[in-house]
Amino acid sequence: MSARMLTTLCAAGCAGLLSLGGCPLPGARTCNQGCSNPAQAVAKVTSGQIGGLNPDDIQVLADLAMQYTGAQFPPVTDEQAQAVVTFLADNGVQTIEDAQVLIRRAEADPNSVVISDEVRQVVEQIIANPDAYLTAAEELAGNLEL
Repeated sequence: MSARMLTTLCAAGCAGLLSLGGCPLPGARTCNQGCSNPAQAVAKVTSGQIGGLNPDDIQVLADLAMQYTGAQFPPVTDEQAQAVVTFLADNGVQTIEDAQVLIRRAEADPNSVVISDEVRQVVEQIIANPDAYLTAAEELAGNLEL
């Protein structure tokens, strides 16, 4: 095998690996608050490390949800993603089980959930223009039905 062919194969292989990992460019929307890519974000969730999610992971996961379900909603902003991370930290959510406990606790006593001013502001922004989010939630629910 010639050196040129080996170099070409190596370059193509590296490009393929980078595209699979979703390696973002510095300054990209999902690389300005900790950086993320699909492999990293999904690995954190599936390995029970929800507490280790950064805002860029949240944006990547939301993008993946839209991509794989067909639901259309406005992209998660940096502020919204940070609010999710803050909410998880404020409520001690580290794993999927912790999230399930939080949901049950909130159903039993809504006042037991910690909602910081930062999170409240983001929620109020979404409530001010709910149509896109309601439509997306309906699409998402319809696409997740088995």
